[in-house]
Amino acid sequence: MKTAEFQKIMNGGDIWLCVIIMISIVVLQSVFFMRAAVKESKAIGITPEARKAAIRSACITAIGPSLSPVIIMLAMSTILGTPYTWFVLNNVGAARTELAAATLGANIAGVEIMNENIGIKAWTYGMWAGILNSTGWLAFVFLFNHKMEGMVNGLYSRYDPKWIKSLLAGATLGLFAYLLGNNLVNKPSANYMAAVVAAACGLFLGTVLKKYQKLQEISLGLSMLVGMFFTQAFFG
Repeated sequence: MKTAEFQKIMNGGDIWLCVIIMISIVVLQSVFFMRAAVKESKAIGITPEARKAAIRSACITAIGPSLSPVIIMLAMSTILGTPYTWFVLNNVGAARTELAAATLGANIAGVEIMNENIGIKAWTYGMWAGILNSTGWLAFVFLFNHKMEGMVNGLYSRYDPKWIKSLLAGATLGLFAYLLGNNLVNKPSANYMAAVVAAACGLFLGTVLKKYQKLQEISLGLSMLVGMFFTQAFFG
């Protein structure tokens, strides 16, 4: 198939229409969850100032992790089309996972995913791989999400809440340590520099500047950005 015809299919109005419908659902879900969160925070006595601080912290912290999906989206959109790329990264959002799934699907057709000569067959296989990969997440949420609250309440009723909080904090630290380790073992020295600089920045913000509450709210995102920019400036 000629490139012009293929590009027309990838970025066709019918695909755009389907994607816009799905993205609209995601936006509506976000609004619904935000309203539900605000309502619940009022019920448990969280002050408006604390809510604003939490939202501000979350927004700033999300800047760093959002850079990778944006970069991958720009790369994928030239090969797989803008609407499909926008769709998969907004519904599940795991950029590396979506790229890996699309790569697997395209490889089945005997084509590298980032090859500019990718054809309609490999493109379709890549789309199906990404969509089927996302289906597992959606099915799990549909089947088990409504049971999560009961599980959490059961833990709090059986065990000491302080122990549960310590367990969750430990699990969070373990998760971050695992993710960090995957990006350090057998990786270039730039990765180590980014990790060390970000850790040093976070330690500085959490100790020396501990009294500045607004800085604490953005410490994670700020540390990540400092680590990335410092490493980029050093290695070029």
